[in-house]
Amino acid sequence: MLKNFIFDLDGTLINSSNEVLLCLKKSFIKADCPFYENKLSSDIIGPPLKEIIKSVCHNDIDDKILEKVMFNFRDIYDNEPDDISELYDGVIDLLYDLKKSDNKLFIATFKPDKPTTRILSQFKLSIFDDVYTIDKFNKIMNKAEMIKDILCKYSLKSDETVMIGDALSDVQAAKSADVLSIGVLWGYCKNKEDLIKNADYTVNNIEELKRCLKLNYQTI
Repeated sequence: MLKNFIFDLDGTLINSSNEVLLCLKKSFIKADCPFYENKLSSDIIGPPLKEIIKSVCHNDIDDKILEKVMFNFRDIYDNEPDDISELYDGVIDLLYDLKKSDNKLFIATFKPDKPTTRILSQFKLSIFDDVYTIDKFNKIMNKAEMIKDILCKYSLKSDETVMIGDALSDVQAAKSADVLSIGVLWGYCKNKEDLIKNADYTVNNIEELKRCLKLNYQTI
């Protein structure tokens, strides 16, 4: 029976693509760093920031320039007063429906702590038992480490826990931590073939996710 639900944030609960891409563009320009503007699409969002920047800028980017772009992005994005991110339809109802049954809800995201806190506050999402960010413990954490730490800290059973996300890394992390994985087919990456092949379940929309979760926390 599923009792513990770990959610990715970007591309799963919120659509932050327009905001992230706008801040990225400003960051490159401010650093006077050449970049391929045609690569600024939602497909690049999901991995850690350094990987995203490398996928957009010219191949010979200097480490100092890379650090400058990263600094600019965090400064702009972390302090954005008019964030244009949006919750996906049905997310609020899903989360509160799960919480009614006294389940535990968590977030595991590659987003740093400061913008994660800002966004959760913006959408009044104080429903989570804990939020794991890439820099939660002042060190870089991958998703598998986040899940394992959640299991340990809260004494959770792996067979009562599910990781829900839109990226292959979410599914791989779930497998590494020996928990169930659900891949959502909305989100950022257009090519979902690897996600479909590796996830225990995949869903096309929030309603399918609700049905999948209810089926599993009733039968597992």
